[in-house]
Amino acid sequence: MTESTYHRSAVDVHILFVDGGRVLLLRRSADAAYAPGLWALPAGHVDAGEDVVAAAIREAREETGIDLPRERLRCELVMQHRGPTGDPRTGWFFRVLGWAGKPENTEPHKHDALMWAELDDLDAVDGLVAYERAALDAIAAGVPYALHFQPPTDSVAHSPAAPTALTPIPSVDHAHVPLRRQHRVREWVRAGAPWTWHADTPVTDGLPVRQSWGWLFAPDGRVLVLVGKRGTLNMPGGTVEPDDADPLATLTREAVEEAGATLGATAYLGYLLDSEGVVYDGTPTARVRTAARLVSLAPESVDPATGYTWRRILAPPRLAATLMGGGDVALAEALSAQRTAHERLGVPLAEGWDIDEVPAEGVVFETP
Repeated sequence: MTESTYHRSAVDVHILFVDGGRVLLLRRSADAAYAPGLWALPAGHVDAGEDVVAAAIREAREETGIDLPRERLRCELVMQHRGPTGDPRTGWFFRVLGWAGKPENTEPHKHDALMWAELDDLDAVDGLVAYERAALDAIAAGVPYALHFQPPTDSVAHSPAAPTALTPIPSVDHAHVPLRRQHRVREWVRAGAPWTWHADTPVTDGLPVRQSWGWLFAPDGRVLVLVGKRGTLNMPGGTVEPDDADPLATLTREAVEEAGATLGATAYLGYLLDSEGVVYDGTPTARVRTAARLVSLAPESVDPATGYTWRRILAPPRLAATLMGGGDVALAEALSAQRTAHERLGVPLAEGWDIDEVPAEGVVFETP
C-alpha cells in the first residue's frame, strides 16, 4: 500500500447535555455549508494536534458557553459515518455528567435556535440530522461502536420512513471495571441457555411462573439493586412460594425480606423465558418482571431466607443492567422497565453513572 492510498478522514466530537430525559439540540443556520436549518448536537471538528476530549471541551464552551472539566465527560459512542455525499468521518459522542450554568446559543452566527428535545420522542423534532439521530439511537440501545454509511439516495435530514443505515459493531463488554471495583460489585453469571425477554406480554398458558423480580424505582429514577456476599448483584425478588397469591405477592414479600422495601404503584413489565429451568427442575419457566415505585426502605436487617444482610445500592437502570450482566437481553429488560415506569408510574428518566449506597438506617421516599 502506498501513502497515496491511505485512508484519511475527519474526526468530529459531539456533546450530549442530558437533563431529565431531554437532550440539548442546536439548529444550524440557514446558510450553513452542512445541514442548513437542521437540528444537531453541539459538535465540531477536532483541530490539528488536539485530542478528542479537549475538542469536546472546546466545542461545548464555544457553542453553549459551558466550561467542562475533563472528568465530567464520558464517551458514549464512537461511530464511523458517511453521508449521502462525501467521505467517511469518525464521530466521538460524549455525555456530560453535570455542569454549572445554563447552556446558551453562544454562536448565533452558526446556530439560530436552541431546544431541549425529549429523548423518547425524537420523531417530534422537525429536521434532525440523520447522523445525529443514528448516534442517539445507538446510544439508547447501549451500542458503544457503530457504522452509519448512508447511500447516495439518502437525505442529510433524518426521515422516520427511511430504512436505517445504522450498523452496530459487536464489542467486548468491559463491564465498567472501574465502577465495579469502586463499589465492590461483580456481575451475576447465569447458568444454562440465554433467556429471552417478552416485553408487555402475558405469560403463556401452561408455562409455570417460578420467579418474580422487580425493578424498584426511587423518585429520582434510579433502581434498587442488591449486593450479595461476594459482591454479586441481583434485583429484589425470588421464587414464587405456594402461599403467594400471585407473582406480585411474591415480589412484595421478597422486597420486604431482602431489602426492607415498601412498594407503591406497580406495573407489569413482561417475563423472561428460561427454556432450561436450570434451578427449577429443568422445565421451561417464566421469570416475571414488575416495575414499582419505592415508598421506603427500612433499616437494614437479616434476610430470613438466606441469613444474610444485603447491601443496597441505587443506580440508573441502564447502568444497573450492565453491572448485573446479561448482555442485550438484560439491557432490553432495563430499558423496557425504565420506559414503563416513566409512562405509567410517573418516574423520571435517570441516566449517567451516579451510584449511591442506601444508608443502614434506611430512607423514606414518599408517603404511601
